[in-house]
Amino acid sequence: MVHIDLNAPDPRLTPGVDLWEIRECNRKDSRGGTPMLALKLARVSDPTQHMYDNIMLAGGGWGIGKRKLGAFLPADFAGEFDPLDLIGTQVWVETEIQTYEGKDRLAVNVNGLKHGGYQRADDPPAGKTIDEDSVPF
Repeated sequence: MVHIDLNAPDPRLTPGVDLWEIRECNRKDSRGGTPMLALKLARVSDPTQHMYDNIMLAGGGWGIGKRKLGAFLPADFAGEFDPLDLIGTQVWVETEIQTYEGKDRLAVNVNGLKHGGYQRADDPPAGKTIDEDSVPF
């Protein structure tokens, strides 16, 4: 016998606040030609779970992009920045389920946490702590 529960939630689609690590970060242009950072993140508690996000660096999305970058850069930062420097960075992310092209997926909740869905790893949200054994320093 095999137990099947078609009502069971997909564990990859568990929204909430979790610690994530940036695995890839590349400077790209959107379809409209706007510069952005394209991120691939992995959930620290289960690195097989991935999520993607874009941080706009200009145009109409700059307001949210600037808020998101606040989780990674000093508040008064102005200057050159290498996106590869973000690889390996851990950050708290608030996620939600969004439907894209008919499929549900995890996405950053831009209205969550302090920085457009992100928060520095060393500044845990209320009720969250970092497992010191998982910190790579």
